[in-house]
Amino acid sequence: MLTPNEIPRKEPIVRIGIILPTDSIKTLQCSFSDPQCYEIETSAKILPSCKNKKELNIELSDRNIIIPELSLKSKSIKLIPSILDENPFVNINEVPAGRGFHWEKKIDLSYWGTIEFSYFKNKIMVINELPLENYLKCVATSEMSAICPEEFLKAQFIVARSWLLANIERKHVHLGFDICNDDCCQRYQGISNITQSTVEASELTFGQVITYNNKICDARYSKSCGGITENFENVWDGNKIPYLSSIKDQNSKGIEYCSADIVPESSLKTYIGNIDDNGQYYRWNYKINHNELIQSMKRKLGLDIKRVLKLNPTKIGESGRIIKLNIEFLNIDGNSENVEIFSEYQVRNILSPSFLYSSAFTVNKIKDRFILEGKGWGHGVGLCQIGALGMALSKKGVKSILSHYYPGIEINTIYNK
Repeated sequence: MLTPNEIPRKEPIVRIGIILPTDSIKTLQCSFSDPQCYEIETSAKILPSCKNKKELNIELSDRNIIIPELSLKSKSIKLIPSILDENPFVNINEVPAGRGFHWEKKIDLSYWGTIEFSYFKNKIMVINELPLENYLKCVATSEMSAICPEEFLKAQFIVARSWLLANIERKHVHLGFDICNDDCCQRYQGISNITQSTVEASELTFGQVITYNNKICDARYSKSCGGITENFENVWDGNKIPYLSSIKDQNSKGIEYCSADIVPESSLKTYIGNIDDNGQYYRWNYKINHNELIQSMKRKLGLDIKRVLKLNPTKIGESGRIIKLNIEFLNIDGNSENVEIFSEYQVRNILSPSFLYSSAFTVNKIKDRFILEGKGWGHGVGLCQIGALGMALSKKGVKSILSHYYPGIEINTIYNK
């Protein structure tokens, strides 16, 4: 696993959680691109590749992982590639994507590297272990489509590499992996969307990161800032970070890079990949049914509510994102109360059953509905992916893109092939 505050001098191996305990999965199906390219390892033995089957079922039994086809039973079972030159991969069916967000679904995905199945509290946990640069080839085309311009892809590689190697959050270290496969960390959907242009962009940025004061930058990014990025300290706990300060995401003519004027919404779907179904993120409207809001507050805040009276923003960030929200309501006895929501994440979580695009919105109430007029998608800190796409479409290079979103940074190569 990665070590905090350490700058690697050679390409590291990373561990990514593919199936998490919170997914509550107890059975899986997987298959090999070529079973002759894999060995299967348990705590007791290693099965040579000639014993492999094309398809395997992964199940739980008596606090162990079992593979019925091979009569295997162990706390942990690894599928290990033994002939790397053949670029073998493992297919895993119904992998969760977009957990808790509006695009949540299950998809069949394929992965390079070692696949580890383990038992965890009566659930299956799956970890993918592989070299960092191979992981990044998948991230770049999972976060956005491989059809994006090369300068954008190069920026995405450098930012994704920097965020991972800065290794600040370490949300999943207690589970034995560096990061998960979803928007909680970085979107990672295997090798399915890799193209020759992706590989070329990867080669051109191999080992490159952005740094500030000789430290790898905690390079946060989101899908769309809506026209202005947000200050780090307004979204996460911690002190102000100079290179994660709010900036106007616009060109010399005052046109915002993430706007439909530069990235037409009719073409946006081709650039953001095959997971996200909506096409309007720069500006959007969302209607909250009164009863749905009551049920959400009961489920997520444990409050019994008769009627929601007002949604009052009490702190708004530079980008227009609501950082604190006061909700006035009548309790079940008809008495007036209020509750304050203290983060943009919770604002988005509570006001929508499928997670609101962003907390940058204004509120109007019409009868029993709250109408939100919003902008952007995500927390808005650091690089705006659709804005960076707009810069690349405007013929801006990778250095201009990165210095625009992360003022004062340098691009450095920390390891080579």
